[in-house]
Amino acid sequence: MGVRRRRIAEGPTSPDLPDGLADDLETGKGDQAESLPARLARYARAKDRALAMRDYLRSLCDAAATRAADLLGDCGNYLNFRHYYTVGRVLLYAACFCKQHLICPLCAIRRGSKTLEAYLERYQAVCQQYPALRPYLLTLTIKDGPDLDERFRHLTQSFQVLKNRRRFILGNVRSAMWTEFAKVEGAVGSYEVKRGKNSGGWHPHIHMVVLCEKPIDPVALKREWESITRDSFMIDVRPFREDQEPAEGFMEVFKYAVKFGDLSLPDNWEVARYLFNARLLFSLGVFRGVKVPESLTDEPLDSLPYFDLFYRYFVGIGYTMTGECHPARELIELPDYGLSRKDTGVLLSYRQRRSSEPQECSKTASSAVLEPPKIPSAVRDKIQRAIHMRPPLYRCAVSSEDLEGD
Repeated sequence: MGVRRRRIAEGPTSPDLPDGLADDLETGKGDQAESLPARLARYARAKDRALAMRDYLRSLCDAAATRAADLLGDCGNYLNFRHYYTVGRVLLYAACFCKQHLICPLCAIRRGSKTLEAYLERYQAVCQQYPALRPYLLTLTIKDGPDLDERFRHLTQSFQVLKNRRRFILGNVRSAMWTEFAKVEGAVGSYEVKRGKNSGGWHPHIHMVVLCEKPIDPVALKREWESITRDSFMIDVRPFREDQEPAEGFMEVFKYAVKFGDLSLPDNWEVARYLFNARLLFSLGVFRGVKVPESLTDEPLDSLPYFDLFYRYFVGIGYTMTGECHPARELIELPDYGLSRKDTGVLLSYRQRRSSEPQECSKTASSAVLEPPKIPSAVRDKIQRAIHMRPPLYRCAVSSEDLEGD
């Protein structure tokens, strides 16, 4: 994997931050309009942790840490949602992300949600094609140890032996050793690293969702895993409950990156540097080939009407709404207004700048009002006619005061 061991000096933890950031991963139902306040609260907790990590990294006086800290400071400062009021859904349309998901819980939440959505779609297709397959949650662990590099390599190499045995059985290789893992028709899993609860040492382990037609024998798999690792027989195999939503089982796999937010700040940074460029998510069998979108925003519903909602993050407050406007794209279909698509785009971009211009705000969310900048004269003349002809629509985006001289 090309990972290397790095030791980071001990530093402060984050006792004031809420625990359990791993519980904040979205399950695919968080885009309902009534869920927006809870969604913003999750994002605010993640942003709080990211800022704590930023402050810690700046205290290290290290070039790599400083670069990471600068990206963390700008991540998620502004969020642009679109409320599709005819279907009651609110989607994240635009935002600035640092994509450092190992140290940024906000990016980890968005990444986990996009991955969950992609693999649930594949799971549903597989269940229709192979109805005899049943999902199981499989966990493989090794003994805790003080050396992160040695323990992580031991885990990955042991799991590779298990995968090789499965491949030899499925490939009808002579003298291949039988493995319970050969019953797996498909799997998606992730590596996770945390501190042992009692030992305090590094505890890397694997969570997987596996699809099997015949159930895995846990006793036989325990013996096999102990013979491979020589230090651990601790595994866990449990089927999905009958009343359990598939997303709940898959979420245990895809929230691996969010769980790094539950580590202390020094441990989080040490793990992030060690696992930099490491592949922590894997798949095999019927789950191979799933494409996870690179973008961390939601896919827009282009055919439906919507309102734009703009939010800004304030320290000690969370996300506060700074603007709401009906989309000017409806005017594109009305040639009497004389606005081209380009001019309409200019108008919307200035509307976003109004909501995101850095200004001082008060201590309470209710009085956190931003003073928007003036629109330049070059743009003012183009939209003056539209303002007078259709005030209700544009007034929420551009007021008469905005059209006054610079």
